[in-house]
Amino acid sequence: MIILPSMSIFNFCHRFVPCLADPARRSSLGLKAALVVLHIVYAGILFLFDGDLIEKTKQEPWSYTGLYLLLFVATLIQYFVASYSSPGYVLDAMRDVSEKNSLFRKASMLSKQPASSKNGSLVITVEGSQSERNIPRSTVTSWTELVLDMYPPGTSVRTLTCSFCSVEQPPRAKHCHDCDRCVLQFDHHCVWLGACIGWGNHCRFWWYIFEETALCIWTGILYITYLKANISRAWWKDVIMILLLVTLSFAVIFLLLLLIFHSYLILTNQTTYELIRRRRVPYLRGIPERVYPFSEGVCRNLYKFCCARSSIYSLERLPTAMELEDKSRPYTCLGFLTCRCC
Repeated sequence: MIILPSMSIFNFCHRFVPCLADPARRSSLGLKAALVVLHIVYAGILFLFDGDLIEKTKQEPWSYTGLYLLLFVATLIQYFVASYSSPGYVLDAMRDVSEKNSLFRKASMLSKQPASSKNGSLVITVEGSQSERNIPRSTVTSWTELVLDMYPPGTSVRTLTCSFCSVEQPPRAKHCHDCDRCVLQFDHHCVWLGACIGWGNHCRFWWYIFEETALCIWTGILYITYLKANISRAWWKDVIMILLLVTLSFAVIFLLLLLIFHSYLILTNQTTYELIRRRRVPYLRGIPERVYPFSEGVCRNLYKFCCARSSIYSLERLPTAMELEDKSRPYTCLGFLTCRCC
């Protein structure tokens, strides 16, 4: 029997599973595995101790317990979807702008008529058809000019350049030291997901929190129902169920607070980073605490967050002084009647 040295085993594993060679990715995969195991333990013990749940599920697949299992699977799927979704990196946005620039130049060379401007967009007439492709004017400029247009006049490029990536950051972008990349509309780096939360996956992250909260509450209700019916049958089972229920209660409280917090951020069009580090963020200095510079009203904020994210590279410019003054005005009865808050 041949015993391989430990280093040889590690090298063998790294060769066939390259992601294990990176310590950060190893820790991320470990956390993902731990979270899946926690879900299986909490649900598995419930079904292991309460045999009636399995029988009910077999007899009526779409019953109360059947829907619970459906939510269980949907939550884990949403977890991995949010984890592996791109938050929207600045480098990817730069590449996207560069590709659109090259496409525009090719289309301009092939077009019979020169590109004409109409309502702030470029209308390109391609040979052989009269189909219009509306390309924003900013896409035919360089990335530096595009970013500078989003800041007040006179802003220096040096102040916008990331000292780690050496790229010009648009408003609301920030360098993540865990991912070592600049993220558009950076919210935070989630340890449990092992990924940054930004413009591209914030919506998926919110839905994951929502489903996880619902699953934990539902699991707690099933635990309490079991304890009420079987409290005096086997004491050791009761001890295990009570300990799991106590830890589950803490998880529910944390998830509910997290869900409320991120719902507030969505309704006001803020990020966690902007809210916590408001006084240290350069573009938020001098703006009163109760003024949300990027908010367009509750309804528009919700629409942009849920429905208008066709491209993760949509960028927001800084509001002008007049827009900030308008946002800082207190709400009146007339403002509510005219739906100013929406």
